[in-house]
Amino acid sequence: MSTLWKMSPWIGRLIVLAVAGLFMMISLKFVLDPQHAAASAGITIAPGIGTTNTRAGFGGFPLGFAAILLFCLFSPRRLLAALSSIATVAAVILAVRLFGAARDATFAGSAHLLIPEAAILVVSLLAAAIEAGRRRHLAV
Repeated sequence: MSTLWKMSPWIGRLIVLAVAGLFMMISLKFVLDPQHAAASAGITIAPGIGTTNTRAGFGGFPLGFAAILLFCLFSPRRLLAALSSIATVAAVILAVRLFGAARDATFAGSAHLLIPEAAILVVSLLAAAIEAGRRRHLAV
């Protein structure tokens, strides 16, 4: 079990880094080319203020979350907070997507996103539980 406790912070950091990278990629595609990014997601946006709002909403929020995760990455004390934040955001995104898919009858079109979103939720919950266990183990 001691090997797990030694490896767990690195596993947690790897998950935080991967999710920060994912949110950064999502953000940059909407910041740099909002029209194309929106169109590839089935969204039509109006030129002008619609483009600016898409940049801010679909680009700014994921970029802000990625920045918070990167900030937490460099502090052992913030690792559990980062993993818990990922789990929270992933759970909310998954719940909203499931609600939308049920309400709009788009499960088939949403399946390619439901699976990775659920995987991020499960992996972040497991990593948070292992990190919390490691901290309890070290406190004893």
